[in-house]
Amino acid sequence: MKYLTLLILPVALFAAGCGPAKKPYKQYQGISYDQYEQERLRRAAEGLNVEQLHTDGPSFNIEYDEEGNEIIESTGANYGEAVVVMASKKIYLSREGAQKDVQIFQKALDAAYRNVMKEFKPAGFTYSMSPAGAVNPMSIVDVQCILGESDANSRGKETCDFFFKTIQEEYQNLKAE
Repeated sequence: MKYLTLLILPVALFAAGCGPAKKPYKQYQGISYDQYEQERLRRAAEGLNVEQLHTDGPSFNIEYDEEGNEIIESTGANYGEAVVVMASKKIYLSREGAQKDVQIFQKALDAAYRNVMKEFKPAGFTYSMSPAGAVNPMSIVDVQCILGESDANSRGKETCDFFFKTIQEEYQNLKAE
């Protein structure tokens, strides 16, 4: 019994000290939409079109149903289209994988992205980049070419081939500078 008490007592004291503690989390404020509402009211007072507020894209004649919901077919946009990883490629930067190499590579990625958008204008096109090196994570980078399902089926291979080719060319050009 004496040994059992000696074993249980430290465990009980340890458990008592491990209770939930209050953590000093920062109190984050939510997003305030007041400035948007003020702009909407100002535009309405001036007689301007309130529906086109903060629209950077092309303007469409948007239709609404009885409840005020947007009729998706009237916008000419693809809502709800799935995106797929069309291709993935490991790109070797350098043995050191220094910050300078990663910065140059990011510039090459941005340039390749712009070139693909100009050349193909693919729906849902984006990319993802992640470190893949074993010893130095930034010595090898894994880049994924991501496309909307419709473009992935129709011209995904040529889009991603162009994207990866442009990345390599831009990276070599920028590194040579």
